[in-house]
Amino acid sequence: MTLGIIIVYLVLTSMLTVLGVEKQMAGFQVFLVGLFLTPVVALFYIYGNKNKTSQISYYHCDECDYIYPVKMNHCPICAEKGVKVKLKRYKSPFKASNVVGVYSAA
Repeated sequence: MTLGIIIVYLVLTSMLTVLGVEKQMAGFQVFLVGLFLTPVVALFYIYGNKNKTSQISYYHCDECDYIYPVKMNHCPICAEKGVKVKLKRYKSPFKASNVVGVYSAA
């Protein structure tokens, strides 16, 4: 009975560690909070802390189908050809590549 409770406790703590890593937090800290306090406290720790990483926006050119990970207003490749194309902003490269079909980053 006690062994079963310990296994469930460790599995819950491990699951919360994976959740913390997916939210781009320090997984080892989440594991320690869940292990020494409780998984419930670890859950509050995960959702209480804001993401400390910055979100990267991706910019897609409809003309040449390139995706840029830096902020630009117009496509530099098309600008070399003499065409001024405004880039579309996406939060995720996967959303941009779904629109494009093939992912080619510059």
